[in-house]
Amino acid sequence: MELNDILEQCINGQCSFKIGDCLSCVTSNIPNGYGVYCIYANSANGELLYIGKGGTVNADGTLKGQQLRKRLNNKQDKQKREKYFVERMKSEHLEILIIKWYILKDSSILPAFLEAMLIQAYFEKNKKLPRWNKSF
Repeated sequence: MELNDILEQCINGQCSFKIGDCLSCVTSNIPNGYGVYCIYANSANGELLYIGKGGTVNADGTLKGQQLRKRLNNKQDKQKREKYFVERMKSEHLEILIIKWYILKDSSILPAFLEAMLIQAYFEKNKKLPRWNKSF
């Protein structure tokens, strides 16, 4: 299965976040579902800062954990994601974050598999992880 084939089968979209925005408000258009998200600096063609997922699969095949919108609004580095974004944006002089999201329609594809494919593609091109991803 090819990365672009999977992405084409996803429900997808994007939203933007600026300092002063309400993160839960700007992500409210993300439908319920499991998948991945990519965070870019300053534009949709800007530096890819982070790749993450929402959804973990149990041994019996059911999904647990947070759906994508809830995952985006949870915590990172032990603080609310909105506060984390604001602090990083200020320290790195970023004007806006673009969040591209992909909700999997095919329940036979693991969110972690799609996340791994995106990270692998980034790693092959850049020989490192996106700078906000600490490890994989």
